[in-house]
Amino acid sequence: MQPTADDRDPGPPRGFRFFLFASPQLALATLGLPIVIYLPAYYAGPLGLGLTATGLIFMITRFWDVLTDGVFGWATDRFPTRWGRRKVWMVVSAPLMALSAVAICFPPQGAGAGYLLFWLFFIYVWWTLIHLCHIAWAAELSDDYDQRSAIQGKVTTVYLAGLLLVLVAPIVAGAVAGETSLEQKVQAMGIYTAVLLPVTVLLSVLVARERPAPARTGTEPTWAEAMKLVLANPPLLRVLAVDLLAGLSNGIASGLFVYVTTQLFRLQGAMQLFGVPIDPGVLLLLTFVGSLVGVPLWLRLSYRVGKHRAVAASALLNIAAFALVLLVPEGRHGLLALFYLATGIAFGAPPFLDRAILADVVDLDRSRTGEQRTGLFFALMSMTNKIGYALPVGLLFPALALAGFNPNGANDAVALGWLAAMFVGLPILCNLGIVALMWRFPIDRAAQAALRARLQSAAV
Repeated sequence: MQPTADDRDPGPPRGFRFFLFASPQLALATLGLPIVIYLPAYYAGPLGLGLTATGLIFMITRFWDVLTDGVFGWATDRFPTRWGRRKVWMVVSAPLMALSAVAICFPPQGAGAGYLLFWLFFIYVWWTLIHLCHIAWAAELSDDYDQRSAIQGKVTTVYLAGLLLVLVAPIVAGAVAGETSLEQKVQAMGIYTAVLLPVTVLLSVLVARERPAPARTGTEPTWAEAMKLVLANPPLLRVLAVDLLAGLSNGIASGLFVYVTTQLFRLQGAMQLFGVPIDPGVLLLLTFVGSLVGVPLWLRLSYRVGKHRAVAASALLNIAAFALVLLVPEGRHGLLALFYLATGIAFGAPPFLDRAILADVVDLDRSRTGEQRTGLFFALMSMTNKIGYALPVGLLFPALALAGFNPNGANDAVALGWLAAMFVGLPILCNLGIVALMWRFPIDRAAQAALRARLQSAAV
């Protein structure tokens, strides 16, 4: 009998050891949504680059990053090292990403478009290597349909906790010492990343082992051949499309957050808690609190109705929330808080359930080809996610500029109307697409069990 990947399977780490394994997500979270929310507005406004230039730079660097994703994923699958396929790249990339984070969050006086372009390019390269290797490693920890959801749910929970940590600090500081500037929020992200990332990556690689890669059954395909196999896999294309639409929906809401809260809803200086003025960023905090609450709810629902139906249900919740938000009367801050909490709960499902579904799609590919391309497949999902977050900044910022929108204030009804239409209409369309693609997804619990049985019988 041939040895299989499971012969020396260490199993997923448990308890506090799993937290240490997942802990790099605490730092990676800083440059996920927060970089989309605060950094474009910082460079476009206070640093004077303008909406169009800033938006185009973010889109260009993201699309370059998208191209490198697939190459990195294919390479980590094809060229394992004596230390494994994932760990070594995480260790090498961590200090380089920390350096890049400091550079981009503490720009020198006179920093312009070239400076932003240069450091965005580098920070995305190192972020990609760490994030891709980590989520692919997590996907390979288990073969079980529901345990895959649980593992990805725990990793996502740590990621969301990281978002809360980096976002709550400026809000607390603003409540204690007065209003926190956009510059201070960006600098806080840089410090947080530079300190936390190297430590958490080191802890992660020390407490968990990689599962051995399955024995290769033939000649490894080239990059072009691998991409042809991908395009011939309809379930893969569907889950990637869903992840793209989820990223677009979340990216639109996040990329427009500063302008929606300060100029559409006019919340700057208007929100108070027990008589103390609070920053509108507290609504963003509520979004991630909602996502944390949502992870166990969607996980439990996935056990009952399947992962794909749980993702569709989260999209339906998003549709309802965005359809109603513009009906909130002016001054009803509690209802706006409820909106952000509801969208946070909805946004909590795709990040972990899409990955758990993708792990099942890897099984389908392996049953057909005999090769395990977890790194490549998760690189493709990373690509779609990044496109989803890059397009809103790259396209909506220039569109707002054409509509006459002023990022520093004083906008007329037409400019605000365009802002409202983008903020509400586009996420609704994205989530309608998610429902259509996920409701009848072909790999359910029974189909995945049949795939695992086929793989196990082939290994004997």
